Amino acid sequence: MKTLRGITWNHTRGYAPLAVTSKVWNDFHPEVSIHWDIRSLQSFGEEGLDTLVRQYDLLLIDHPFIGTVARSRLFVPLDDHLPASDLALLRSRTVGASFGSYEYGGHLWALPVDAAAQGSVARRDWFERENRPLPANWNEVLELARETGKVAMPMAPMGLLGAFFSLYANQFAPPFQDEEWAMDDEKAVFVINQLSALYDLIGSDALNQYPVALLNRMGQTDELVYMPITFGYANYGMAGYVRHPLTFGPLPGARPDGATLGGVGLAVSASCEHLDVAVAYSRWVAGPECQSTLYPLSGGQPAGRVAWDSPLLNELTHQFYRNTRETVERAFVRPRFDGFHDFQSKAARLLQRSLIGDLQPGTVIRQWQSFYSAAYYAFNS
Repeated sequence: MKTLRGITWNHTRGYAPLAVTSKVWNDFHPEVSIHWDIRSLQSFGEEGLDTLVRQYDLLLIDHPFIGTVARSRLFVPLDDHLPASDLALLRSRTVGASFGSYEYGGHLWALPVDAAAQGSVARRDWFERENRPLPANWNEVLELARETGKVAMPMAPMGLLGAFFSLYANQFAPPFQDEEWAMDDEKAVFVINQLSALYDLIGSDALNQYPVALLNRMGQTDELVYMPITFGYANYGMAGYVRHPLTFGPLPGARPDGATLGGVGLAVSASCEHLDVAVAYSRWVAGPECQSTLYPLSGGQPAGRVAWDSPLLNELTHQFYRNTRETVERAFVRPRFDGFHDFQSKAARLLQRSLIGDLQPGTVIRQWQSFYSAAYYAFNS
């Protein structure tokens, strides 16, 4: 028996499709057993990979780690093990920049199996019942929060920083163009003040909140009816998954530009003993057939383009894919150089300190620039 161990993140969307596809693989390859462990969403977004690659053969990862992966060769470069024709097919069949976000240093380090971007989410039934339109801009978000107390936003460190990137890119232009500091200080302060204004209305609990907990509350109770910025989760558009199916869409307003790209890539550890099996399984899971059928129907949120166009999947998810497709296609890809992950961790905590009044926004931006320059030139000079 060839046994592989994998690690994913702790949610139906992260675990269920891997568990199902692994069992199906075993059905047709009885000599192979694939077991999955889970880690928290916080660990997925913030903790390093050095220890995990020694413990696991397959890993679900976030693309800002790719520069570190490329420098340290933590994963197998999949372009060395898959035909160029296969990779060209996967690239052409993947939504947005999901495929390219896992390329770095001339190699492909993970296959996109899950796609997402930040956007808004609403209890549309509540808005229809109240005869109230969805917020069309940030001022209307603040007005809704002030008048109803039913607005929330995940402001745990990485989600908050992603929200900053989304707001900045959506209103102005994507930051960090060409992996250089390219953020206007005045505009950055303006965006921090926008986030601070919402924080003042929704309270300090937001600083510890992740998307799943808030989506659970919104889908099961009447306590929350709107979030202006969060990563999309197709599960919550499904009747039967929650009491009140949720409607996802672009950031407040009509423009789909600039939302922070999320999603997940499936990588193979450089220490994997059964490399041929791990690569073959990964290729199958990332392929158009699995991505458009088994993967989404078992709880996943595929990166495969055909799934996003599927009338069936849109009907099952309250039009999640149709409503968020353009946002994902035009999403902002964060820098991926080795050191950006460390910058993110420091920057997110400084941003939280600004919201609670511990640091002035201008001070935050100056420290960000110092941290960013140090991280970038440490590995790119």
